[in-house]
Amino acid sequence: MARSMKLVRSRRSVLLSLAVALPLLCALPSAEHSARAAVRVTLAVFVAKDSTIQNLKMSELRRIFTNADDSGFSGTRSIPFNHTARSSDRVGFDQTVLRMSPEEVSRFWIDRKIRGLPGPPRAVDSLSQLLRLVTNTNAGMGYARPNQVTKDVRVIRIDGKLPSEAGYPLQFDE
Repeated sequence: MARSMKLVRSRRSVLLSLAVALPLLCALPSAEHSARAAVRVTLAVFVAKDSTIQNLKMSELRRIFTNADDSGFSGTRSIPFNHTARSSDRVGFDQTVLRMSPEEVSRFWIDRKIRGLPGPPRAVDSLSQLLRLVTNTNAGMGYARPNQVTKDVRVIRIDGKLPSEAGYPLQFDE
């Protein structure tokens, strides 16, 4: 009898420990995620070195990346290039510039296709390919983190500010 009481107490102790530890263990991934969410990411918009574009308003950038830019703000039509659909930079760019979630972006482009309007910017698989395309396309435009931009392209101002300046608008929490 004494032995069975010890066994019952031992089981209760294990269950109590699990009851306390399990919620803590389950909270770890969300705590880790929220710690990562605090990282502020800046995206630099860049063009070919010989492009005439120096500065764009956020609304102009939005029109370019939704293919609503028919006349061009610099006298020529820009050719936007995107990152792949679910990449962190693409999601952040779409939320910041287009003001749309990934699902809203998807519905937006489907709706345009149904209406016979121009489709989405070309999505590029790698950053090196993106940089190469913009470098070799006078009207090309892309975006990346400032430390990823090479000297082969030129970063432009958005709303009069460069990525290193206070108040630069292309920032999001990752």
